[in-house]
Amino acid sequence: MPQGEYTLLQQALNLDVLRQAWDAVAENQGIPGVDHVSIKAWRRNWEERLVALARSVRANTYTPHKLRRRSIPKSEPGEYRLLRIPTIADRVLQRAVAQVLTPRYERIFLECSYGYRPGRGLRQAVQRVLLHRAHDRLLVLDADIDACFDSIDHELLLRFLQADLPDDSLLPLISAWLAQTHPGSGSSRGVPMGSPLSPLLSNVFLHRLDLALQQQGFHLVRYADDFIVMAETEARLNRAYAFVEQALADLLLHYEPSKTRLTSFEEGFTFLGVYFDESGYRYTWEGKEIAVDGDEVDGLFSQYGPDYD
Repeated sequence: MPQGEYTLLQQALNLDVLRQAWDAVAENQGIPGVDHVSIKAWRRNWEERLVALARSVRANTYTPHKLRRRSIPKSEPGEYRLLRIPTIADRVLQRAVAQVLTPRYERIFLECSYGYRPGRGLRQAVQRVLLHRAHDRLLVLDADIDACFDSIDHELLLRFLQADLPDDSLLPLISAWLAQTHPGSGSSRGVPMGSPLSPLLSNVFLHRLDLALQQQGFHLVRYADDFIVMAETEARLNRAYAFVEQALADLLLHYEPSKTRLTSFEEGFTFLGVYFDESGYRYTWEGKEIAVDGDEVDGLFSQYGPDYD
């Protein structure tokens, strides 16, 4: 590291960065963690809390709290998602780390990734799918990773972070946070859904899947752990299925067989809650089904011009 350059940890502990992190946490109005300290209580003396938080990290006396468990219903009836929620203080520190790391990773993350990234989201992902359809990539691997967030291997994740980042100063903190995912179980897997840092960490991990597919010339659209691969021929699609299976195995992940299939735009499929077919797409908004035909779809991707590949 060049002389005079701040480490990543020093950047995260900068009071301006911590203040921005606190503002973001406060705006989200989340529930208290296991210490029962609310946003309202934190706000009473937030400046002193930020100074004390930074001081404890620098003195190596900071220890993350256990995570509060809370189940929320999924869109599928009868299914629930388990959140593991940090305390306000842990959330602020994690948000500060995310603020420092996100710009670095935005420089290396690939075009095919749309989830949990600034300036990107569902609309852009849908546009990308339509662009592939316009280029006659009409056969689709609709893939689902089995228990992805609970299966992310800590050793691999930390190795990826070490390879990507200019210094290791944040790794002890991240390792300590990861250890709270399944405390006492002996498990070294999983990122806690409900943590401000987990979306970025999951993208860091699955970036390796993006890279592997891109290097083989496959066409991928990924939103967090939900992704599709599109191809022009059946042979190419079958190769994609086998290649993704091996790429996931290299990451100690695997398909969810009941939710992974080979399909096509002709047959129609749903991705990110949007149904695609040969002529357009449709989705439900505020209880109403909205259908977009081919002519309107053309307008969505005209901004990309003829050089898209």
